[in-house]
Amino acid sequence: MLEHVLSKARQILEEAQLKLSVDMAACIEQIYSDIETLINWINREIGLIGNHRDLDESAKRTARREVLENAGRKFEVIKTKRTYATLDEELETKLLNAYVPGKDENPLLKFLREREIRDRLSGMTEAQIKSHFGDSLFDGSNLLLLDAILNSPPGFELFPESTLKKLRWIRAIKLNPEVASELEMAREMNSVGKKMLALVKKELDSSRIKELPGSFAQKKYPE
Repeated sequence: MLEHVLSKARQILEEAQLKLSVDMAACIEQIYSDIETLINWINREIGLIGNHRDLDESAKRTARREVLENAGRKFEVIKTKRTYATLDEELETKLLNAYVPGKDENPLLKFLREREIRDRLSGMTEAQIKSHFGDSLFDGSNLLLLDAILNSPPGFELFPESTLKKLRWIRAIKLNPEVASELEMAREMNSVGKKMLALVKKELDSSRIKELPGSFAQKKYPE
């Protein structure tokens, strides 16, 4: 029972091992191992029920449903234990707050240069700024312009917050490519883990429904 789920999960794992770092692939391997242990437990319990001579088919159906309900609870424990969303959050914070050493530039000189840029941009609309400097601004190649815009005094912002948020990410990725790469891989790892867990949950729910009495399992409900 559920062997096809294990086969699909194994395929997801093998694909992840080709794309992820060794450490992150190991996290997916842990999820797979937990799923394999759970499915082996289900198969063992279902097998014992099938071989129980003192149970009629109705009692066996009830017993199988209890096993699957218990498996659902075990699955929720796995899901809680093997969810790595906090890693994404930690890397996002690390990326945005990482200290990047300057190129021996005098802080006062940098401030004056940024203020000069802001003064020149102050009479331009957002559309005009993007038209003139959009390419270098949004590919992160003009860091001085980026800093001038991001360091605008409160109340004198040149762009709305939604655009400023995007520019902060562009600057962080440009200056911290290794952390950005790690974050991208962590997001991929989370996506793969969620895909594997969603596959198992779907099949557990489907198997449990099949063990319901016929009148419930076959009844159609309006969407």
